[in-house]
Amino acid sequence: GPSVVELDTAFKEVAAQGLTVKMLLLTNPNNPLGTIYSPETILNCVSWARSKKIHTIVDEIYALSLHNPSSCNFQSVTRILNNDLGDDVHMIWALSKDFGASGFRAGVLYSQNEALISAFSNYNIFSSISHPMQAVIADVMSDNDYVDKFLDISRVKLINSYNIVTDTLDQLQIPFIPVEACIFVYCDFSSLLRVQSFEGEAEFATLVEDHAKIVMTPGSSQRDNKPGFFRICYAWVTPAVLTIAMKRLSALSESLREFGWENVMQNIDDGNNFIVDNEYEEKCLSLKN
Repeated sequence: GPSVVELDTAFKEVAAQGLTVKMLLLTNPNNPLGTIYSPETILNCVSWARSKKIHTIVDEIYALSLHNPSSCNFQSVTRILNNDLGDDVHMIWALSKDFGASGFRAGVLYSQNEALISAFSNYNIFSSISHPMQAVIADVMSDNDYVDKFLDISRVKLINSYNIVTDTLDQLQIPFIPVEACIFVYCDFSSLLRVQSFEGEAEFATLVEDHAKIVMTPGSSQRDNKPGFFRICYAWVTPAVLTIAMKRLSALSESLREFGWENVMQNIDDGNNFIVDNEYEEKCLSLKN
């Protein structure tokens, strides 16, 4: 996680632009890395923010998508601070990630700042959740047995899909950051860029999307300062579809390495579909997930 030195550097860079920092936003578990900040890191960040007289918001939207809860060191900021958040620390969470329920449009702000809560109470008039949806959410969240079982099953599926992706990345010798949580993996495709620049990153992203039909989030959209990093979400599709996607990604990546960009683009222009293996894909889709 961010160190005090890194926070100070970022603070000074923003101030040099004539901007005023009002808050520190942390995402724990981290997006896009899938890593977990230690309690010490969270405490240091909160202390740093307080030294600057700014608020800290901790986004814990992936808090229940831990791959191995017994071995990871995740703790909510509410526990780290012994539920004594003061007026300047706030936690947010929602059902959209851990429960795959983005369509519910339901989230949580946990704060002990009475003025903030009052303001949001007024604002919520214009974005309130319908009574039937509130009833559904309350029914689900109050059933501890169901929630525990759901999360256990979800965890097994997340790990299975994560392994499908990382096995392919290992075979392709594409570096990636091992995850502890979340629904994605952050990997380094810089070795496959035609040009080591963000333009080259965009070119590779377009090639993968247009011809392998795979959407990967480029690092440039996540403020990475090095071209070539991409986030692959492995929880959006079934294992069968994910397996097909990784096969296509392998075919494209290996072709770029063996034949080079010019020859690969020429093959594509000539209508040579070397990326899609119809027989293999039909076999994958015929298997039960």
